[in-house]
Amino acid sequence: MTVRSDSVGGQPRASKDGWYTRAPEEVVAAFGVDPAVGLSAARAAELLAAHGPNSLPEEKRTPAWRRFLKQYRSYMQIVLVVAAIVSLLIKEWTTGILLIVLTLLNAVVGLRQEGKAESAMNALQSMMKATARVRRDGTEAEIPAEQLVVGDIVLIAAGDQVAADGRIIEASALQIDESALTGESVPAAKDTATLPDPRPAPGDQTNMAFMNTPVTHGSGVLVVTATGAGTEVGKISGMLSATEKEVPPLTKELDTLTLWITGAAGLTMIVMFALGRERDQAWDVLFVSAVSLAIAAIPEALPTVTQAILSVGSLNLAKRNAIVKELPSVETLAFTSAINSDKTGTLTMNQMTAVEVVSPTDRYTVSGTGYGLDGKIHHAAGSSAGIEDAILPYVVASDARLVDGEVVGDPTEGALLVLAHKAGLDIDTTREGFPRLATLPFDPGYKLMATFNSAVDASGRQVVRCFVKGAVPAVAARAATALAAGETIPWDAELVARVEAQTERMGGEGRRVMAAATRDLDPLGFDPAGDLLAYVTELRMTSLVGMVDPPREEAKAAVAGAQAGHIRVRMVTGDDVTTGAAIARQLGIPGEAVLGTDFAAMSEEEQLARIDGIGVVGRVAPEHKVLLANTLKKRGEVVAMTGDGVNDSPAIKAADIGIAMGSGTDVAKNAGRMILSDDNFATIVYAVEQGRRIYDNLTKYIRFVLLLLVTFVLTFLGATVFNIAAGEPFTPPQVLWIHFVVNASFGFALGFDRESPGLMRRRPRPRGESVLTRPVLVTVGIGGLAMTVILLGLIKLGQAHFDNVATGQSIAFTAFALCLIVAAFECRSETDSVLTTSTFDSKQMNWVALAQFVLAVLVTQMDGFRRILGTTQIDARQFGWALLAAVALLLLWELGKLLVRRSRDT
Repeated sequence: MTVRSDSVGGQPRASKDGWYTRAPEEVVAAFGVDPAVGLSAARAAELLAAHGPNSLPEEKRTPAWRRFLKQYRSYMQIVLVVAAIVSLLIKEWTTGILLIVLTLLNAVVGLRQEGKAESAMNALQSMMKATARVRRDGTEAEIPAEQLVVGDIVLIAAGDQVAADGRIIEASALQIDESALTGESVPAAKDTATLPDPRPAPGDQTNMAFMNTPVTHGSGVLVVTATGAGTEVGKISGMLSATEKEVPPLTKELDTLTLWITGAAGLTMIVMFALGRERDQAWDVLFVSAVSLAIAAIPEALPTVTQAILSVGSLNLAKRNAIVKELPSVETLAFTSAINSDKTGTLTMNQMTAVEVVSPTDRYTVSGTGYGLDGKIHHAAGSSAGIEDAILPYVVASDARLVDGEVVGDPTEGALLVLAHKAGLDIDTTREGFPRLATLPFDPGYKLMATFNSAVDASGRQVVRCFVKGAVPAVAARAATALAAGETIPWDAELVARVEAQTERMGGEGRRVMAAATRDLDPLGFDPAGDLLAYVTELRMTSLVGMVDPPREEAKAAVAGAQAGHIRVRMVTGDDVTTGAAIARQLGIPGEAVLGTDFAAMSEEEQLARIDGIGVVGRVAPEHKVLLANTLKKRGEVVAMTGDGVNDSPAIKAADIGIAMGSGTDVAKNAGRMILSDDNFATIVYAVEQGRRIYDNLTKYIRFVLLLLVTFVLTFLGATVFNIAAGEPFTPPQVLWIHFVVNASFGFALGFDRESPGLMRRRPRPRGESVLTRPVLVTVGIGGLAMTVILLGLIKLGQAHFDNVATGQSIAFTAFALCLIVAAFECRSETDSVLTTSTFDSKQMNWVALAQFVLAVLVTQMDGFRRILGTTQIDARQFGWALLAAVALLLLWELGKLLVRRSRDT
């Protein structure tokens, strides 16, 4: 490849195919740096001054006063503020002050919730506090990572954190854990070989190292090719800043509801003023009536009740390890129709497990999962007396340790040690029996590891035994014989074919396959300081072992539960599609498996057409995950995205409900709206179920409050048109009593109601579907009109019989409270009758209904209530009229439900 000589701002620019397509000598030549010397201090200072520090841009924090004022952008807050100002202007001091206090309460609650989530970009910035070992002016020095510049020569070793993106120019058994960036479940092996692929995903860039990834094994040298915002992590930071969080569905619903009610109230006010002036009513009287209507039409208690319901819901979820950071996310869960789940650690245990051992003549299956030492080895086929010789190389050629049931070291080696423990081998004793003389560490070039140990052969002769483990092709290519039932057999074509077939079979089942072998050497001809790889020939292969990151036991049931609730689960993984597809089959996730790059290469039309048939997306980059979420959203889905790594954070933020793992990075946690403290997919399904219950209860309350608001608006409009009670059927204190005592009480009762039967068998609400459905509008329309006729009729009746409008208003006020008791029970279901025993299965509803009935009596009988509310005392016969009104509403509502049920049956 031709090296481009042009530059950007004094820095060499990679060709469009990237630095990974260039040889190490070309890369250092492009930067004009000698790897043995490094940059000069002067040149480094010049580059640092020109291009800034190796850090990510911090998100500018919004001042507290501006975040407070932001809480007044909602339509509800604006209407409440306007009503409060008008109340103060006409000297309705109590009403005005109460409304202002209410807006402050709503703002404080909203600000508190917003303050719980720190910026994901700033969490990325906090990961940058590190140092780096560099060569400058021919000497090694340790400098703050922020001072790294492009062209720096950086030395890395096990335990270090890579401080910037760079092309690897030297590598010795180098492995880097890139799981937070790529989603790979095992450390990535690194080398210096040039890559021919012009567009490899980050997980396939084996000659590159990336910022904020820890070195787990070996050592290396790299030349820095990108710093700060130009790194892979920096690109993710840019994606985070460019991704806007979705407004929760319920927030949109409440805004829409507020606009409709405000519009209706506004029209009613216009009619009131027009008719009032025509009747020569005074301006101050009209203003008082208008304020009464405004207070009546505004659901003042709705934000508070909603916040309380969501808060209790979030506390219940937290008890089950689902921590909700933003309250509206609780109801967003109810709409979830698609879950894009990370594989490693969420659907699987994130613990490699050996599940099968195959020797030339025997096959063994292994029970148990993860690093737990419980489990047994079952001899499934063959004639060998034991498995010990077949797996011995996995124990000796290993640097990992088991400490109190935990793996210290490489996770793959740890899984092999667990296998040995299940086979009955004492690991420490076994290793002590083969003192190590030399080690050939694993290298991506030859894809194996070997140790050379003192041993005694079958004849009692002292030998140097070479123990080897590694990739099957690498070990098989160096084999000359094999161990079968304790005997050495030739490595013939039949055995080669058998090994290849077993490897292909296990690979197709999503297993990672490794091979083991041994060789005995003459101690006199062995040089521990010589070319150790040259001794790794003419091996005797002992076994193949198949390993897998097993699915969580509860994940399969959870996937089935989600699908029963019409929620589509997809696996999104950094692993290859073969492994992903195999795990998906075990979990019951349907659909084809595709590469992230292949999905991204499709046209938008093809993506939308094929997305329903895709169940697994493998080798995904961060932009692929965002693309998948956005494609599903275009299809009308409400998307949940789970993940734990930095690479997951843009998609977590882009999803309707981003879910981070408790064991994941702070970046992912801060980008998400919910955190799973147990990293368990089953918890997601439980959270969705609870979200549906909470939202279903909220819709019950919204139906109730909508009926209340329609009744208020129609009653004030009717009173104005027919000149009843001078256009003011209820006073401001009476209106506030209905809102905060009656409405709020039933709001809490409905919000904490029992779960409706069959809730998880329903289909999720489609994106954009309004809670104001046709049945709801018909119900509240007819119910509100009926209540309006009843209330205005009672006011007129009281005025006609007693020549006193106040008595009629008191009877109507009592009837209103009693009718709302009926409405609360009827709003629990759109179709089910309340004339059953199940109507009284909620203790909260029963107690609130009893309390409201008692209060409906007391508001006209106790002097204190009469002074506050402006009511008059009514007798038993007048109370009977109010009670009769509630019974009439009950019969009318039940008749409507009966007709609906019969129409659905036919």
